[in-house]
Amino acid sequence: MGIVNLKDFKASLNKPKYTIEPKPGRNLYSKNLIDKLEFFNNQISVYLSDPIIEKCEFSSEGCAIKFISIEENIDVLLILQDFSPDEFDKTFVTWEFFIHNIKDDEYLDSRFFSTTDMAIKYFLSKIKYML
Repeated sequence: MGIVNLKDFKASLNKPKYTIEPKPGRNLYSKNLIDKLEFFNNQISVYLSDPIIEKCEFSSEGCAIKFISIEENIDVLLILQDFSPDEFDKTFVTWEFFIHNIKDDEYLDSRFFSTTDMAIKYFLSKIKYML
């Protein structure tokens, strides 16, 4: 039987087991990556003619779209976190959207979406009102 320091044990009980802050630039889910990349490219291709999307950076490897506002020191990211094709020709997706203040290193907004259309429209509207 091991010896446990009581102070360390109490401190470990008070530590949060999860965090609500996203990890910038990291795609946390790498399962079925080839299918996810194909889905990401197909969904984004519909919006490529949008003038706001033309100003964004893309990471097809990370399934992410990033808009950088240099004047306001803000990053706006939309990441396809999870993609799970179903056997009944349905897909379950999770998009993560967040706005990161680079200067103060804080998150101003963070949301998750289960539909592609809603996620991209929210992403575009936030950038539109920021410009």
